[in-house]
Amino acid sequence: MDFEINKKLLPMKAHYFFFNAGLAPIMPFIPTYARQLGVSQVGVGLMYTVFPFVGLLAKPLFGTIADKFRIGKQIFITAIICAAIFFTSIYFIPAKPTEALMNFDCNLMTILKTCEVSDNCTLTRINLENPDMMSTLECTLICNNPNSQFLEEMCSTWNVSDVCNTNFTSIEMKTYSNMSKALLEESSCLYFPVENLSFNGTEVENPYCKSSTSMKCNTVCNSATVMSYIQKPITETSQEPYYSTIQFQMLFGLMIGAWASTAVVTSLADSICFNLLGSKPHDYGRQRLWGALGWGISAIFAGYLIDSVSYGENIKNYTPSFILVFIMLTVNTISVSKIKIDYRQEPYAFAKVASLFKDVKVVLFLLSCITFGICIGSIWQFLFWYLEDMASSQGCDSLEWIKLLEGLAMGIQCFAGEAPFLFLSGWFLNKLGHVHTMTMILLVMGFRLICYSLLTNPWLTLPIELLNGLTLGVYWSTMTSYAYLIAPPGAGTTLQGIFGALFEGIGTAVGSLLGGFIFQNYGGAIMYRSFGIYTLIFGILYSSIHAFMDRKKTMTRKESYSRVNQAPDDQL
Repeated sequence: MDFEINKKLLPMKAHYFFFNAGLAPIMPFIPTYARQLGVSQVGVGLMYTVFPFVGLLAKPLFGTIADKFRIGKQIFITAIICAAIFFTSIYFIPAKPTEALMNFDCNLMTILKTCEVSDNCTLTRINLENPDMMSTLECTLICNNPNSQFLEEMCSTWNVSDVCNTNFTSIEMKTYSNMSKALLEESSCLYFPVENLSFNGTEVENPYCKSSTSMKCNTVCNSATVMSYIQKPITETSQEPYYSTIQFQMLFGLMIGAWASTAVVTSLADSICFNLLGSKPHDYGRQRLWGALGWGISAIFAGYLIDSVSYGENIKNYTPSFILVFIMLTVNTISVSKIKIDYRQEPYAFAKVASLFKDVKVVLFLLSCITFGICIGSIWQFLFWYLEDMASSQGCDSLEWIKLLEGLAMGIQCFAGEAPFLFLSGWFLNKLGHVHTMTMILLVMGFRLICYSLLTNPWLTLPIELLNGLTLGVYWSTMTSYAYLIAPPGAGTTLQGIFGALFEGIGTAVGSLLGGFIFQNYGGAIMYRSFGIYTLIFGILYSSIHAFMDRKKTMTRKESYSRVNQAPDDQL
C-alpha cells in the first residue's frame, strides 16, 4: 500500500509534538517546584484555582480578535514565544532562604533529633535510601553560641583540649550515625544515635555527657530523606503571609502569563488545524495524537534527567526541564512559521456566533463539555493523591512501588489510551455522529469514575487507565470538530475558544474545587462515585433529550407531509 504524505499538514503535526514536548518537562512539576521555592500548599492551591479562569478569559478573547482581524497566525506564534519566555523565566525566581536545624542532645548517649516529622512511614523512607542497612549518616553541624556546660563536657569528658578555657562563638563538628539504628518516637520525633564524631581533627567514639545538655545546630547531612524533613524556609516574621513573599508573587505572575499563552496556543492551534484539513475535519485526531506522543516522550525523558542531575543532592535540580522547555518551544516556533492559512473572505459577525446558543442542541453540547471537564478535572488533580492514600493504608511498603505505579498509569493513559484513540476518533465520529459519540464518552467516563471508587488495590487502576482513550482521546476530536462544524464562516477560532474555555475554565475548575471539598470531607471514593453517578445520569439525559427532539422533528415532518397529501387539489 502506498502512503502519501500531506506536506501541508507536517508543520501542524510538528507543532502538536514540540509544543506538548515543551510543556511536559515543567507543567507536571510546578507544584513540587513551587514548594522547593518556599511557596506553601495554600499558595499552590490558590494558583491552581485561579488558572482555569485565566484560560476562560484568554481563549474566547484572543479567538475573537484572531477571527475579526484575520491575524490568527500572528497571535499563534506570539503566544508560543510568550509561553517560552514565561516558563523559562520561572527558573530565575530566587529560592526562599532555608535552614536545616537539628537538636544535638548529649547525655548518657548522644543523639541527633528532629521533631519535624509528620508521617508514620519515616523509617521506611530512610530504609529505602539505605537498602543494605549499612549506610552511615554523615552530618556537618554548626552550633552557634554553644553553652558553657557543653564546652566543659567537651573539655573534660571528651578530652578535646582545644575548647578548654576558650570562649567559642561557634562550633563545627561532624557526626556519624548508622542509618539503620534510627528511631521514631510518637510519629513526630526522629532520633539518630551518634556513634562517633570529629572536631578539629579529634575523633570521639561513642560520645556521652555526664550532665544533660542540648544545642540546636545548623545541619547538612548526606541523606536527601533526612534533609527533606529538616530543611524549612526561613520566615522573616512568624506571621508572614504566603502571598507577601517575592517567590509566590513572581511564580503566580509568570504562571498566569504562561497559562494564558498556553490556552491561546491550544485554542488557535485547533482552529488552524481545521482550516488546513478543509473538507476532512475527521482527520483532526491523526494530527492531535502527535501532541500525546510528544508529551509522553518528553515527560519520561525530563524525569530521567532531573533524577540524574539531582543524584546525591538534597533538593531536585530542575535545570534540565527549563532547558528542554526552551529548546522544544524554540523548535516549535520555527515549525509553525511554515504554516500557510487561507482565511475566508466573509465578514466577521459576532451576532451569528451568539445566535448559535439559542439552539437547544448546542447548549446541551456545551453542558456536556462542562460535565466532562468536571470529571477530567477530578482525575487530573486527585487521582494520584487517591492512589497514594489507598497505598499508604496498606502499609509503608507501598513507598517502594507507588511512584512506579503512577509512572505506569501515565504511560498507559498516554501511549495505550489517548494516542491510539485520537487516531481512531475520526472513525467514531463518522460512524456514530457527534451526539452519539458524546453520549458514549459521558457513559464511559461515568463508568471509569465508578471503577475508581470501587478500587481496593491501587494496581487495579492500570486497566482502568485504558479508558482514557475512549474518554479524553475521543473527546478532543469531538469537541473541536463540533465547534468547527457549527461555526459561522470566519468565526471558527471564536467558537474553539468558547468551547475550550467552558471545558477548562468552568468544567475543570468546578471539578477541582468541588472535588477538593468532597475529597477532604468524605474521601476519594465518595468523590469519584458521586461524579460517576452524576455523569451517567447526565449522559442518559443527554441522549434521551436528543432522541425526543429527533422523534418530535420526525413526527412533525410526517404530519406536514400527511396534510399536504390530504389537501384538495385547489389548495395545492
